[in-house]
Amino acid sequence: MATIRFLVLSDTHDSAFPDPSTLPTVDVVLHCGDLTQVGSMKRFGEAVERLAACDAELKLAIPGNHDLELDPEWWAKELEDGDDPELPQKAAALFTAAGGQGVRLLEEGLHRIALKDGRSFRIYASPYTPEFNGYAFAYGPQEDRFNSGKNPIPDDVDVVMTHGPPTAPGCRLDVNFKSERCGCPKLWEAIKRVQPRIHCFGHIHEAYGAQTATWGGGGRGVVFDDVPHAEAVSVPSRGFGKTLLLNAAIMIHGDAKSNAPFVLEMPLA
Repeated sequence: MATIRFLVLSDTHDSAFPDPSTLPTVDVVLHCGDLTQVGSMKRFGEAVERLAACDAELKLAIPGNHDLELDPEWWAKELEDGDDPELPQKAAALFTAAGGQGVRLLEEGLHRIALKDGRSFRIYASPYTPEFNGYAFAYGPQEDRFNSGKNPIPDDVDVVMTHGPPTAPGCRLDVNFKSERCGCPKLWEAIKRVQPRIHCFGHIHEAYGAQTATWGGGGRGVVFDDVPHAEAVSVPSRGFGKTLLLNAAIMIHGDAKSNAPFVLEMPLA
């Protein structure tokens, strides 16, 4: 059976991006945001170089709340005397310039991705998270951008890649070190509606890990099961009524060694 092999990581924050030469060969790299700590052209350039050096045909990335200059609305609002008003466009152009090496910065919405040999998948991407301390790509508590906004998550999608996690009873992938839930319930409503095969994200570093959501029928609710980290994690096949949920935050607070990226094998049938 044909498969697509993914490497998934998030929250590399300048210093935690693994040496690309140590990473396995895959078809597609997915970076779920926070490539930098506080932006800057230099740091974006370094992140692009690391993405480009990964042994994969495609390297797909979204920004996160720390990737400040990649959010034109945030930059325009925070602009001070002497700041370059075109910096968001210049930062995004760094990714475009590496397109020949397979690097793409995905805008919010649905993307149909095809590999050179014809294998393909549909991915919905969004860098937005609930507002937090004035950082970039934020939305308010009443906004439902994933179900009724201008770019809702469509029903027929294989992969959902967001920077932030969902929040749902039984899901542990949005819980911070204070045992607080930091995910978005409206995002969970969208995931429950769409039931993609993969939902990958980061943002909450201490909630790194993977779970499967088994969608119940006949009045049964959703059942969550932990997924142990393995050399390669199998993605549920179509029609199995399961979604793989993945918090791929690489950086660990403090001096501890960074988390490992996840490698996923997604069958195409």
